Amino acid sequence: MEKVKKSAAKPAFEDALAELEEIASKLESGELGLDDSIKQFEKGIELAAFCHKKLEEAERKIEILQKGGGSVTAREVAVKSDTGEIEDDEDMQGSLI
Repeated sequence: MEKVKKSAAKPAFEDALAELEEIASKLESGELGLDDSIKQFEKGIELAAFCHKKLEEAERKIEILQKGGGSVTAREVAVKSDTGEIEDDEDMQGSLI
């Protein structure tokens, strides 16, 4: 099974979404065998998680921009993988005021 890579070769959100839609169509058609269906389903789950993560990142960036009054400083933010919350909440709040 080919996994969504976590290196510099990450697919763009749009590419991952298009591939996810293609997988969904294949699965809905019912033409794949059981093994192929499972492989496609697994890949679809990985792509869905990737897309979800990208959307959450974009949402956080928008919130930061809205709260920051247009003044933006690029900065890496640690996010809890299970909840999507910012790990060091106090540090981020202080930078937004």
